[in-house]
Amino acid sequence: MIKIVSASHYLQPVNDDAALTSLESALKDLCREPFRRIDRFIQLALLGSASCAAGRKLRPNCGIYLGSGLGPIGNNIVTQEQLIRDAEIPKPFNFINTLGSSAGFYVARNLGLQGQNFFISRRGASLQAVLSAVMADMLLGFVTQALVGAVEEVALPLGTHRLRQHLPQDILLAEGSHWLLLQSGAGDSRSLDLQRFAEFTALEDFLGSAWQAGDRLCCATSMDNRVADTLRQGFAAGALPDADGAFHDSLEAAWLAAFAAGSEPGNLFLVDGHRQRGWSLFHLGA
Repeated sequence: MIKIVSASHYLQPVNDDAALTSLESALKDLCREPFRRIDRFIQLALLGSASCAAGRKLRPNCGIYLGSGLGPIGNNIVTQEQLIRDAEIPKPFNFINTLGSSAGFYVARNLGLQGQNFFISRRGASLQAVLSAVMADMLLGFVTQALVGAVEEVALPLGTHRLRQHLPQDILLAEGSHWLLLQSGAGDSRSLDLQRFAEFTALEDFLGSAWQAGDRLCCATSMDNRVADTLRQGFAAGALPDADGAFHDSLEAAWLAAFAAGSEPGNLFLVDGHRQRGWSLFHLGA
């Protein structure tokens, strides 16, 4: 059985006309060595992964599974501006760090890990993508311990950042770094399971049979609103509201990491899917 040994949750709203919160002081306390010339995305990945691993014994072959909807957007913007606007060859630092896998390298170096290292980018469902991958690998025995994270950075100015994501101009944006440390058969920790259903009625029936007083429900932001409302009405007592009014592309990771890092009783169910593609149900056990 897959267990959640620890979790960390960083969600920082960014107000209009405000500077991004400095991460230097926190990273100085968390990192084994000072890293020079790292970008904002890497800083966020280091912050979340080191917080999640603090006080825990990591195996050298612990895997890293990092997801993001937008990836290292800051360096991608700079690189495109150098290429297209300025008609110049991109600077090596900016070009190399357009790849989200660079963040995984620094996470592994900081924590002394030598296992497999994946970066998966998927708009609107990055957490679901990395969880599906890591759970398959753990069930097959490829890894027995894994750090799983989702990172989203904000690129200033905020108005342009909203336009890139087709968001309303009045929505509050947030940066995030949300991590889980998973391990096979780790004592009394919360369990993590995944169920898949071809039909929505089968999903409803399973939830109805598994639901207990005090359980919580999350509907993925990518779901059809009418279907999500049907589930929220059926399990109204435990439905989670939108996360603190602040948005980034991996809000499901914020919900799950905050729940796992806290001490709330009960189970949490994250539902995602579509009538034509089927349904997935991620279950965080009590």
